[in-house]
Amino acid sequence: MFSLGEICALLSAFFWGNSGVLLKSLPSKVRASFIYFESIISGSILILLISIFDQWGGFSEFSTSTLLICITASLINLTGSLSYIFTIKHVKVGMAFVVINSLFPLFSIFGSVFFFSDSLSITIYLGAILILFGIASITFRNRKNLNFVEKGSSIKIALFFCISTPLFWATGALLMDNVLKSASVMPVTLIRAATTFIICTPIYLFLKNNELKSIKTKFNMLLFASFLTTLASLGWFTSLELSEAALTVILGSSAPIFALIGARIYLKEKIDKNGFLGIMFCFSGVLIVII
Repeated sequence: MFSLGEICALLSAFFWGNSGVLLKSLPSKVRASFIYFESIISGSILILLISIFDQWGGFSEFSTSTLLICITASLINLTGSLSYIFTIKHVKVGMAFVVINSLFPLFSIFGSVFFFSDSLSITIYLGAILILFGIASITFRNRKNLNFVEKGSSIKIALFFCISTPLFWATGALLMDNVLKSASVMPVTLIRAATTFIICTPIYLFLKNNELKSIKTKFNMLLFASFLTTLASLGWFTSLELSEAALTVILGSSAPIFALIGARIYLKEKIDKNGFLGIMFCFSGVLIVII
């Protein structure tokens, strides 16, 4: 029977996978606003939770250097989120989730070697090889079908954003982990949301009238996608608090499964034999890397 922490990790994966499917269904001009609205919803919920649990004193734990690192990590994370928006524009959302969720733990582990001089075991190298084989299989294309990229997009652009997104997110996560050694989770997460809000507000205000009209027509779907992402984030951090980090990562890695199912049902995305083989390689590689 699943514990509460394990259930939160699975719910996080479910919400994260389906938010991507919902975001993919929106017009490309509307998707960028998703980051802005997600920061508002996340910030509002976090302010409420911090008030309920009386954690405002947690901000006193921040030194100037810690605050600067936290803001830097938030900006890197925001860059990754922008790259993610472009990823799902150029890549089929189900496959995008497989590649991003496969590379994220890999970049995180190799980043810990680069930043913190951690050592790597032979199993991590084996997992990395399997993930690379999987990505190679997923991105294979022939004359009859595009297994990976959307029509009109190039494989080079698709791979660039698919690699950039987890690279930025992993770098931001490593910096955030360093901050969390001396600060509480909710204040750190609120700073992330506030940084995104401050950066995106001027951009949102300078949008053209026709772009604002597009956002208004899809506002409910945009808001719901943002809400799902917020729930995914809260589920993730709750799971980290209640369960072992490795278990949270393993269960959280099931997000591509939910994304693939949602993409098949709602977006009619198909998976060919090469794609299926690549998914198996990636999942096997991720399990070897994080266990």
